[in-house]
Amino acid sequence: MSLKTAYSRKISSEEAREGYVLVLKNKLNFFPPIGKAFSLKKDDLIRQVNVESYPCACRGAELPHEHYFISWGGLKAGDSVEIRKDPESDLKYHLRVRH
Repeated sequence: MSLKTAYSRKISSEEAREGYVLVLKNKLNFFPPIGKAFSLKKDDLIRQVNVESYPCACRGAELPHEHYFISWGGLKAGDSVEIRKDPESDLKYHLRVRH
């Protein structure tokens, strides 16, 4: 798997419960800019999504930071997700979920 063409991770219980895929800060450049819509396709389902963020103090009030995510419901804790760029378009991505 090329890091330039795919982003993958294992879904945590929080991600499954809240309906999102966490995007690590050092992987933000794999996706369009925060807030810019792009299509994400899983099987026959295509959704318009975007990378979002929320402020967090999970490391303590003295270390505020942002968490980044893509909303996507129906995932289960322990699922492995892989998001691949469509080679034909910068605004199309494909989602594969393995249980």
